[in-house]
Amino acid sequence: MSFSQGWDTGFRVILIYVGIVFVWLGMIEPYFASRSVSVIVMNMVAVAISAAFVVRARHRFIAERRQAEAEVAALMQEDV
Repeated sequence: MSFSQGWDTGFRVILIYVGIVFVWLGMIEPYFASRSVSVIVMNMVAVAISAAFVVRARHRFIAERRQAEAEVAALMQEDV
């Protein structure tokens, strides 16, 4: 993963976390009796979703790199 890809992924993770917080506080938290339990569960959900996003992004970046390397190898074979 390049620096720019990591930076973009990190920024999107922050946006995902903020979005989860707003949705959670507006729609889900009223169903919890305890605010502290709600915050703990919200953070666990946000970390899980963010981690899944990072893993998916990493797999996507690896696949894109392999495809680009294959295209370069094919072009190199054409030149020979």
